Amino acid sequence: MALYLQEKETDSQWPQPIEGMYQLLGGGEASALAPKLPHLGLADILFMTAVMCLPKERRPWGIATWMADVFLLSRPALYALTERTRERLLLPAVQAVGSLPDRERGKQIIVSPERVARTVLTAAFPGKMALRPIQQMLAEALDDSHSIGWLSELMTEAGQRAGAVLAEIDTSPLGTVIAARDETFFNEQPLLLVIDPVSTVILQAVVTPDRQAETWGAVLLMTQDRGVTLGGLVEDMARMYPASQQEAGLNVDVQKDIWHIQRDGVQRQTDLERDAIQATRQVIHLEEKLLKQWDSAFFEQKYIPAVAKEEGLYAQHAAFTTWFGHLCDALEVVDMRSGEIRDRTINGWLLEQCLTALEQIDHERVASWVRSLRRCQTELLTYLDWLDAALTAYRQELAQSLPIDQAQTQFLRSVARVWRLQQALVSGHNHLRNATQQAQQALQLALAECPILTQLAQRLMTLLDGACRTSSLIENVNGLLKQFLHNRRSFASAETLQTYLNLFTLWHNMRIYQRGKRRDTSPYQMAGIHTASDDWLELLGYPAA
Repeated sequence: MALYLQEKETDSQWPQPIEGMYQLLGGGEASALAPKLPHLGLADILFMTAVMCLPKERRPWGIATWMADVFLLSRPALYALTERTRERLLLPAVQAVGSLPDRERGKQIIVSPERVARTVLTAAFPGKMALRPIQQMLAEALDDSHSIGWLSELMTEAGQRAGAVLAEIDTSPLGTVIAARDETFFNEQPLLLVIDPVSTVILQAVVTPDRQAETWGAVLLMTQDRGVTLGGLVEDMARMYPASQQEAGLNVDVQKDIWHIQRDGVQRQTDLERDAIQATRQVIHLEEKLLKQWDSAFFEQKYIPAVAKEEGLYAQHAAFTTWFGHLCDALEVVDMRSGEIRDRTINGWLLEQCLTALEQIDHERVASWVRSLRRCQTELLTYLDWLDAALTAYRQELAQSLPIDQAQTQFLRSVARVWRLQQALVSGHNHLRNATQQAQQALQLALAECPILTQLAQRLMTLLDGACRTSSLIENVNGLLKQFLHNRRSFASAETLQTYLNLFTLWHNMRIYQRGKRRDTSPYQMAGIHTASDDWLELLGYPAA
């Protein structure tokens, strides 16, 4: 793959011929291709389209980001504009840009029952529309009127069909998975979810009367009844989780979610800082009193203890900050600086040292937090065991392409460091963007002439993705579900809520991702699960006209 290198965007001498062409564009009048982007002329749009139409393997690396920056576009807008321009250019030459083909002129839309049903369900998923806005939309767009009761019955019937479809889908192609589980609530009604973090398939989504161990055990058994095998669980520190495995007759390894641990640690750090600042304010207040009128007894009995308390709180905050940083480092998968894949023994030793040091901090909230970590200490590094087991066979395959041990180590560290930096960018650490780009360029140069190593690099990143140590992905699914539930004040019963949850599950598992590393694929497609149709509405019995 060619590399796109650039020193500065304001250079008068551009190091690539493509930038010389860019200098000749000079903007121009607004084009009908992008009426909402008046700063783009026709030459600008055609230039971007020409570059983006290059095959991906021949397109200079980084050119899309550069064009998005210099033309003041987002990357999704750049791809959308390119696609719209390509569609216009592929129309017959005699047809004016912006007009419809002859075969589409005067074409009337037949408002069949199937079209109405598809429109209603599409407005709900992914439209997030409530029933009354859907009713108004149907009247305006299709000149079709239906009552709220009719729409509600349609949603309920579709949800029942979705439940039947989900029950028939075989999830065995996933094989043995490390699943994440969590619960959310709607009007105090528990919703229990189990998800495969790698493919993002929702394996189970159930409305239950409670979230006790017996209920969770039944949900785990129902998940396995659909074909998938649970090889591990990623979960938070809820106390009913261990007992639920016993209820289900399972004995799989557990990884406690470290995102909640780190979030709570940041909160403890903030608490200590706030207490220290409050102590400083108290000291300043006492000093103001002494400046007005000196009092030796007041100085000894009030001021000196206040200063000692202030110094102690700042010392506690400094100690916690230091050891909390080491604790976060002990929970890493890959060392960001060297790219070394962490070892369970080393991380376990560092974790023990951190907890021992944190136990010395005499603060109630810190002590409570450390006790919770001690309670699940053996389940904080399970992801390294899973990763080590997955890397055993991988290292043997890598040795066939790189027989020298030093070359294997260098390869593993280079790929792992790129993966770790990419994860940091996803988490919002934008200050690492330059380091990430440099690491990616170096890796691409090293793999440019070796397709086998390129495939092995991608497999290693997939294995690192599979080393699940957080339940953040299921938290994202919970957040997405709540966006849909936000427009629904209530449901008539738990059964109607379950039908709505069925619709959400089927839609989510079959929706095509529009961006990111999963772009142009659905969760079912990534999991290798085949359905009778790629159209979720067609599976429900509402085929396209």
